[in-house]
Amino acid sequence: MYDPAKAMAQLCRLDFHYFVKLFWGVIISEDYVDNWHIKTICDELQTTVIRVKDRQPKLYDLVINVPPGSSKSTICTVMLPVWSWLIDESIRTLTASYSGSLSMNHSVLSRDIIKSPLFIKLFPDIKIRKDFDNKTHYKNTTGGERYATSVTGSVTGFHAHLLIVDDPLNPKEAVSQTERTRANDFMDNTLSTRKVNKAVTPTILVMQRLHEDDATGHWLKQKKQGKKLKHICLPAEISNEVKPADLKSFYKEGLLDVVRMNKSVLNDLKISLGGYGYAGQMMQSPAPADGGIWKDWFIPITFEELSNIKLQQLGSDWDLAYTKNESNSATAYVTAGTFDNKMYITDIGFEWLEFPEMMRYIKGKTKPHYIEAKASGLSAKQSLRKAGIPAIEVKMNGGGDKEARARMATPYAEGGLIYVLDSLIDTILNDERQGILKFPNNNNNDLADALAQSINRLLLKKKSRVKKSGLI
Repeated sequence: MYDPAKAMAQLCRLDFHYFVKLFWGVIISEDYVDNWHIKTICDELQTTVIRVKDRQPKLYDLVINVPPGSSKSTICTVMLPVWSWLIDESIRTLTASYSGSLSMNHSVLSRDIIKSPLFIKLFPDIKIRKDFDNKTHYKNTTGGERYATSVTGSVTGFHAHLLIVDDPLNPKEAVSQTERTRANDFMDNTLSTRKVNKAVTPTILVMQRLHEDDATGHWLKQKKQGKKLKHICLPAEISNEVKPADLKSFYKEGLLDVVRMNKSVLNDLKISLGGYGYAGQMMQSPAPADGGIWKDWFIPITFEELSNIKLQQLGSDWDLAYTKNESNSATAYVTAGTFDNKMYITDIGFEWLEFPEMMRYIKGKTKPHYIEAKASGLSAKQSLRKAGIPAIEVKMNGGGDKEARARMATPYAEGGLIYVLDSLIDTILNDERQGILKFPNNNNNDLADALAQSINRLLLKKKSRVKKSGLI
């Protein structure tokens, strides 16, 4: 007698794409919208896991680059570990992301599928052990396991048949060399010790491109040195970055997904992400990190026009240095305020000064004074207290280096939200020592750092933290 449940179960085992479509509604409230890239990714993942099932030597590690909103995490990190148990209940899978909470959420969603009525009906023999059922680490009754961690988390004592790394870099922190190095070290060193069999266990890296030296870029360099790697790259718009190149034939109207990422959606993303963000996250082609971060995006405004605007949050942001040696860093500032969700720069400056002169220099500029929360900032804050100068300590998210803060700030400039007193624009852009168009290739980038801090403080309100220290 024909049994519909057994037939559906068999189709699930034979076709990962079918499994994804069938169980989509178990964990996602929105209706499933199919697209060719989903089947392409599913088929490649299925081929990879079947070799794991048969314990065959891996053909390659796999890199998948797709834009955010392409269901990559649902397919690769939520659905795939569950589906692997349909063909081999003994498979042990390790999954990792940049965030421990994100990794845990993926793991919980996988567990929700396994505990769903539909799954129990189709696969009654696959059960999670009651005595080993945690959000980040659980086992089934026949030896299979799922362990979820983060790039900074611990993986002690666990060895996997399958490794899945989903977004090892936070997009807000990926421009930080420290964060990139941490993620790349995790890929190279930590994961290499977490395999049941190094010749058999494949690593699947799925992410959006964020920097030339992100985890994908790091591995592509290793590919040139002989690393066995397959690269699937699917930008939001057709380009030479599509890999394998024959997948270009599936693009419709030049787009990866005409429903979820139509031209209107992409145009909005170009504005909100800025040129660099869109190139990396959507087009999978991160702009070179060796220059061109800032461009002439500022809107000039005359002194008379500026005089008629009542600015809010007016203050001066500082990048401090204590030296008269002009071969070293300068003390630089940007004075700005906001009106109608736009930023207006009213003054800028930079000088090479010893500490006492620097304190007098600060006192003569528009208050309050915003100083980065670091050791030198604390010292200046204490000195300003003695001088009776109001100061505010600023701490920005998204990485601590100058380039990271600049890349966080540029979308606001590119989006036409920053007005500058017309007499200042040429200095900001083209000054021989501090002009930001040369950043980060110029030796002196102090003005660029003060500018980035000012923009992020005024416009990135929800993502910055300002610790007030009072009149100090």
